[in-house]
Amino acid sequence: MRFYSIKNSQGMTLLELLIVLAIIIILASVGIPSYQTFIANERFAIASNELYNAYRFARNEAIKTSSSMTLKPKTGGWVNGWQVIDNSDTVLLVSKKPHDSITVTGVAVTVEGMGALSDGGVTFSITGPGGKINCLSVLSSGQSQLKPEACS
Repeated sequence: MRFYSIKNSQGMTLLELLIVLAIIIILASVGIPSYQTFIANERFAIASNELYNAYRFARNEAIKTSSSMTLKPKTGGWVNGWQVIDNSDTVLLVSKKPHDSITVTGVAVTVEGMGALSDGGVTFSITGPGGKINCLSVLSSGQSQLKPEACS
């Protein structure tokens, strides 16, 4: 009985190498567009969740400290991110800049010490690639909901 030995191997033939390369190219051409779509969807979800969590943080801090908190855009607008500040202008939370393919529209919102908004309900619209839209709706009572639909 004879066993195959690596010492007796002469390597790969050119045909085997070309077949392996062809398989890699086919898998890459199918996988890369799917991966790019996946990444775009994740960026959109991250931006939506970070804005929602920033609002919830502001509301929780307002209730915890019995003082007002404001969620507002960074200098230059929502495109540069957002921050939560207290009534003495101390920055408590800073978001990173969302990806360039993400746009956020809305107005600064101030949450009073009991958790309600000072100026009535507001909505934030988060728009991503491919026409994806999420709506962060905040009622005057302070309750909020993130929905995968356009704001009305």
